[in-house]
Amino acid sequence: MFKTSLNSRSGLPLIQGIFSSLRDELESGKIGGDLLIDSLKTTLAIHLLRNYCSTQPKLSSYSDGLSQGTLQKITAYIHDYLYQDLKLIELSAIAQLSPYYFLRLFKQRMGITPHQYILQRRIEKAKHLLKQSNLSIADIATQTGFSDQSHLTRCFKRQVGVTPKELLQERSQ
Repeated sequence: MFKTSLNSRSGLPLIQGIFSSLRDELESGKIGGDLLIDSLKTTLAIHLLRNYCSTQPKLSSYSDGLSQGTLQKITAYIHDYLYQDLKLIELSAIAQLSPYYFLRLFKQRMGITPHQYILQRRIEKAKHLLKQSNLSIADIATQTGFSDQSHLTRCFKRQVGVTPKELLQERSQ
């Protein structure tokens, strides 16, 4: 709940200034505008919470990293959209955390970064497709989210120790 009092009116010039700055930035389109807009929104939120909120916000505790439910949402999303160019900002939005905080919590929980996790899932899926399908290596690269066959081959060799072509040759023997 928000409290109202005579003391709260002293923050009115600050709030008006923030809104004025937000309007100016939205209209100007200058370089760095998005970053400044985010900073102004954060400043406004902090000011409102400090000066107008009568209850203390309950902060979540993440001592063990992401919760199991959040982790399941993230991993399901990664699995469903593995073929796309997944961004940290998308994953952090699903977790409702800042990208920086999400990255830290994900690594704390999983032992690897989201990028490493995604790369491992892509390699696993590529191995499965190489063994179970007749798709070309280029098609497998596309279906697993690699930019091209060369990108898949480099990452695959680094992770698995052999190239996709070598794995196919082993399969056919």
